[in-house]
Amino acid sequence: MASLYPYLILIGSSILLATTWLLGQARRRARITNELVSLNEGLGFDLPDFLRHCWEPLQKAGFKGISWQLDWFGSSLSKTEGSEGDVFIHRKLEVDDITLVVNLYDGKRRFEQRYFSTVLSESFFLLLYTDMWVKLGTVQGAFAQTAKLSVFLQHDMKNIVQLISLVSEQLESTPVGKEEKLLNSLKTVMPTLHERSERFLSTLSRNAPTGDLKPVSLSDALHKTADIHDLKISIRGNGQVLINEQSLNSICDNLFGNYIDQHRRDPQTGPSIEIHIQDKNPNLEISIKDLNGKPCLWPERLFEPFWSEKGDGLGIGLYHARQLVRAARGSLQAITPEDDLMIFVINLPKAV
Repeated sequence: MASLYPYLILIGSSILLATTWLLGQARRRARITNELVSLNEGLGFDLPDFLRHCWEPLQKAGFKGISWQLDWFGSSLSKTEGSEGDVFIHRKLEVDDITLVVNLYDGKRRFEQRYFSTVLSESFFLLLYTDMWVKLGTVQGAFAQTAKLSVFLQHDMKNIVQLISLVSEQLESTPVGKEEKLLNSLKTVMPTLHERSERFLSTLSRNAPTGDLKPVSLSDALHKTADIHDLKISIRGNGQVLINEQSLNSICDNLFGNYIDQHRRDPQTGPSIEIHIQDKNPNLEISIKDLNGKPCLWPERLFEPFWSEKGDGLGIGLYHARQLVRAARGSLQAITPEDDLMIFVINLPKAV
């Protein structure tokens, strides 16, 4: 019997070392999760800013790299940090006018490390969902002229953030010997949070009205709106599009209004707008450029509702224009080269 003591001591020491290591890993992931939550709160639940700043804590967690592509109300941006690899965690998140594709590159890890990475990544993805809910709740609540939806979403977002913080605290304060019970609890909590987010998002879809469609001359509509704003424009090409005339006037108003605002900030240089209309069967493509303009400093913010470079603006003009174009079965995008002039490109169905 005495001969078994060394083996029992060795086994006990191994278990103690393994438990200590697991607890250390859990506490480390808890600190990083809290860091991500604090970062997101400090940035005001702003998704583009959070994506730009999230790599440092993720790198601390041992991730090898991150790549993401964001469609933010019609503006596209993407970034890759760290290194890519064959082993990664992939998510595609879609909420109304926001689509985000994320790859977290994890490298080749053992089972325990892979599990902790998965838990942390689920917390990270839930924070991304939270940012989408915040923006969507603000937009939908404002357009519906009611605070009910916004309050409801904000309440649920706070609950989710609080739950993440609670899980982090539990990880940090888990006593030795209770790690397996906590891990089993996390396996239940994370899928439940994911399912809840999907259920909430499925109720937040809304389509823009189309109105009465009829053939409208693009050249006439553009000149009419330019005259109202006293804008200098030159148009090459023409054609008729099938659209509600009032909607087309609003689209032109909002786009030209963007140039008027720029002119007010720099009154020494008036806008000189060049417009090309081309037949791209079955659509007409309209490209609009201010020859006296400047490169866009905030390309991802162009179509974001309630964001305004002026500070005192409503920030819904370009968002509204894009919604009207989409309601007419067309598309509106902004081409924003880093050191060149911005170009708005509209595609609308041709009138037959």
